[in-house]
Amino acid sequence: MIHFVQTPRPVVDQIKVNNVRINVCEKNASQKVIHCNSNQFGYGVVHILTHLDKIFYRIDIALGIELNTLNAMRGLLCHPIFSKCSYLQFRGENETLSNEDCEYLLEKTQPTTGITIFSKLSPDFDYKKILHFSRLRVPNLGKMPLEDLKALDSVVANLGNHQFTESDINEFLHHWIEGNNKKLRRLKLDGFNEAPDWDILLKDIVYTEWNPKGRGRYYKSKYTHEVETIDCEDGKDFRNKDGQLATVVFHSEFLDFLVWNDRFPE
Repeated sequence: MIHFVQTPRPVVDQIKVNNVRINVCEKNASQKVIHCNSNQFGYGVVHILTHLDKIFYRIDIALGIELNTLNAMRGLLCHPIFSKCSYLQFRGENETLSNEDCEYLLEKTQPTTGITIFSKLSPDFDYKKILHFSRLRVPNLGKMPLEDLKALDSVVANLGNHQFTESDINEFLHHWIEGNNKKLRRLKLDGFNEAPDWDILLKDIVYTEWNPKGRGRYYKSKYTHEVETIDCEDGKDFRNKDGQLATVVFHSEFLDFLVWNDRFPE
């Protein structure tokens, strides 16, 4: 990781990349992290990334952008090296992401794996432009239409501060049971203050309580690199029309919808 610090620090070393010298103010060999002063960002990062792109067979860039720095970054992001981005974070919890800025960043970076949006979303935000990402995390989802949720094409989606009701989720589950959202393996809906009304959420759905002979107790979910283990002892199990097993389970403040590829993970 290359971390560009906002407050200038004394230079302790230099990196030479293609006859370009980049000042380093701190480095941690064990964690593979170097710190550079922010005034070298535009100058240094492109040289480093293009150099790495030449010497490695494949390079995947994970990029985090503070929205309040976007205007200053526009010229830099035009460099084609950023189109090799695999993962993109929109940062700035007090900032609002507009459709225009979202489209610009997605066009310049072309993330292949997923995105996280930590910022707020504009009231007219077009959710359709983010539904295709394999990994999708939006902690401040806002007023996403139910039809957009039903069009979700992600493998793992983590959505918070949503406005979906039990009736909405019931409609989504019926939509999945009919054979839709085939890629989806986990939908985490964060922001519940109390347990849902199961009679409404599972209306007209044939389900069973957990049977240890039918599946394991724990579900393993991988968002990027780390694997999360979810306890599904209290989950409700049901299948879609193709026989695919799924579980919906509530934990404190979030509801998990999980699709089992391996019913007995190690």
